Amino acid sequence: MFTLFGITLLILGIFLVFVAPRIKIKENVYLDEKIGSWTRYAFSFIVLGIMCIFFNQLNPFSLNNAGNRQVVQTISGDLSVRFEPGLYWSGLMSTVTTYPNNVTIQVGPETKKSKDADYWNTPNIGTFSEGDQALMGHTVKWDLPNTEKEMIDLHTTYNNMSNLATTTLMQYQRETASYSCQRMTSETHYSGGQSQLKDYFQDQLRNGQVLLASETKSQVQQDGSSKKYIEVVPKKDSSGLALRTIGDVQRYNLRPSFVSIDFIEYDERIYEKLKAKIDAAADEATSKQLLITAQQKEQTAIVEGRERIAQVKSEEEAEEQREVIQARKAKLVAKEEAEKAAYLAQKVEEEGKAQAAANQALVTAGLTPEQ
Repeated sequence: MFTLFGITLLILGIFLVFVAPRIKIKENVYLDEKIGSWTRYAFSFIVLGIMCIFFNQLNPFSLNNAGNRQVVQTISGDLSVRFEPGLYWSGLMSTVTTYPNNVTIQVGPETKKSKDADYWNTPNIGTFSEGDQALMGHTVKWDLPNTEKEMIDLHTTYNNMSNLATTTLMQYQRETASYSCQRMTSETHYSGGQSQLKDYFQDQLRNGQVLLASETKSQVQQDGSSKKYIEVVPKKDSSGLALRTIGDVQRYNLRPSFVSIDFIEYDERIYEKLKAKIDAAADEATSKQLLITAQQKEQTAIVEGRERIAQVKSEEEAEEQREVIQARKAKLVAKEEAEKAAYLAQKVEEEGKAQAAANQALVTAGLTPEQ
């Protein structure tokens, strides 16, 4: 503040002393004569301006605003960090460098550029495992370290926030996004692998870039043909952990607190390849649906045939039961009639025997048959 005020007074004084006397307003009338009393204070402005600038350099107090931290270097070269906001004693002729607590770096097309991003750059190219490429856009909010030692080491290496953001964070972010693409195919990413790509990106930003190894493998297709493809896998140490490259991001504990991959634009060849696969998948799905429909019709016909057979069988069994019942009934009727006939015959026979016995008794009594 004092520096700005001092520079303003210094410029005003210089203008009144050296420039105003040379500006002619009209014939034989110059600006310094017009403004009159101001010119009497010209040298006072110059002296006061120099004093303000000098006082600002000697000012032993500094002000840290909320959301920032300041690295203070005293005249003797000692370094300290002020994390708390407010006015504090920084020392005579000390140098104060202000860093934000966090910084947002955006990479992407200018049409998606956010006014809230602290640093911005154009999209980078990501290469998928099979060699396909795409333009990538991503946004990362980086948190600076919260310990004094790490902050002093960071300041000693980079001296200011702009240097840190443009030479390390921006480049590391772009490289890591591209390396993350190498761990999957474009088809895998298109078919639901967006969240997996973000996980790869976030993991490597925090823990270091993973060293990769590629292997060429073969896969048997549905038509029986063989297709070669490249599989990219992480290199691992003897304990089974992925090997990583460790850089300044991990060394100084710079943490990505927010990570987003917010723009992907495939190469035109990828779109053509994906369209062909989508069409083939659609045709296959249609064929499968037709097959399912035909199978359903076949199953329906089988079920309907079984139902008709069961119905005919049921009707035949019912008819058979009716005939059996009728035959059993006829048999019972015939039996009853035979028993009735036998009963009548026996009755007649017994009546005849009784009559004959009666007649015999009459003959024995001396009567003649005519009598």
